[in-house]
Amino acid sequence: MKKTILSILSIFILAYSFAQTTESLKKPLSIGGSIFVKDYPSCLNYFKLNPNGWHNELAPGFNGLFTTGLSSHFDVVATLGACYTKAKSSKGYFYYYHDADKFNGSERMMFELSTLVNYKILTDDKPVVPYLTLGLGTSFYGGTYFLPYIPVGGGLQFKLKTDKFIYAQILVHQVIKTGDYDETKENLNYSVGMSFPIKKRAMHKSITKPVVVLDADNDGIPDSIDKCPYVAGFVKYNGCPIPDTDGDGINDEEDSCPLMPGIAKYHGCPIPDTDKDGINDEEDSCPTVPGVIKYKGCPIPDRDGDGINDDEDKCPDEPGIAANKGCPDIQPKMNELAKLILFNTRSTVIAKKAYPIMDQVVALMKKYPDFKLEIEGHTDNIGSAVVNQKLSQKRADAIKNYFLNKGVNTSRLYAIGYGKEKPIASNKTPKGRAMNRRVELHAKYQ
Repeated sequence: MKKTILSILSIFILAYSFAQTTESLKKPLSIGGSIFVKDYPSCLNYFKLNPNGWHNELAPGFNGLFTTGLSSHFDVVATLGACYTKAKSSKGYFYYYHDADKFNGSERMMFELSTLVNYKILTDDKPVVPYLTLGLGTSFYGGTYFLPYIPVGGGLQFKLKTDKFIYAQILVHQVIKTGDYDETKENLNYSVGMSFPIKKRAMHKSITKPVVVLDADNDGIPDSIDKCPYVAGFVKYNGCPIPDTDGDGINDEEDSCPLMPGIAKYHGCPIPDTDKDGINDEEDSCPTVPGVIKYKGCPIPDRDGDGINDDEDKCPDEPGIAANKGCPDIQPKMNELAKLILFNTRSTVIAKKAYPIMDQVVALMKKYPDFKLEIEGHTDNIGSAVVNQKLSQKRADAIKNYFLNKGVNTSRLYAIGYGKEKPIASNKTPKGRAMNRRVELHAKYQ
């Protein structure tokens, strides 16, 4: 079977080469239809695909077709057909093993779509024209399979009137292998059909007089059809030059962005902005990371690595926290130093040994000028509330005055005495009372 197909294909190639040299008498676009009968057993027996022989009913159907001429000897035909046929449900064969199996099958609709090329031995002006056929098609059966095949065969074309024909043909549908049982699906296809034109045949007229063709721009396109008769152009553009839609000086055939002005370096596209930060790559020092113009396309830096960028960081060279706008949390240090600030007993005079501690607080306040300091004085419960409140206020004021004398601005200092109102330990023990006699320093970012 393969040798037969190859032989017919060779005849087609030689015939087409010869047909190219003959006068054109091409068939116009035509439509039509045919009735056909599918014959599986005869095909299987003829090609010895089944040595035991098979029994089956012939399956009639109908084809719709479109055909047109490729040349005076070659036509192309597209067909879409349908028929009912039975398959043995256990194997998917389109035949039955024995007479007893005759009813062991399901009848379903089969659709077939194919494209054929007919080589006509003679031209369409002859009353009877033998032809050979070769093509490619596919079958769709009952929604269960999709099977490609090669239709090959021949027939006779009978002329009725101008460009109306009757066809009688026999084809073998040679299946393209897709599974273990594909050889069981080969079939002979007998058909009789008719076609009639839907478009008149192109007629060739002889030119008896020389025609003077004007071509002002000498681009080989006559002025009568040249949209730009005074500027040399191309047939593709109706005689006009290659357009430049975006007006960037790069014609559309070389412009990868024909609707957006660009430059030659980027094949007609604008300078790219890889990170989409609005700064083109040629001006962007960080082309793959979104940034800002101020930093030449790079992100706002964070020198101290505290997660707060330098534009928002009041202490850009020292890690800090967001609550302090990038400055460190100095409250733990203030708590530590406050414990070491001492007064003489029942006095508002700061003990001299506390001066170095106070100076450390001053240093912190000067280093971080955006902080304010709340100074709190507290006492135990020995004595009246009025006396203790006054004592605590005076001690807070004494600390504030010390800081003022060391150069800390008064607007950054606030002193308040709470007396015995806010104990942090029990006043019932000497140790607890000692803890309540304290000074607290609260640093707050402005």
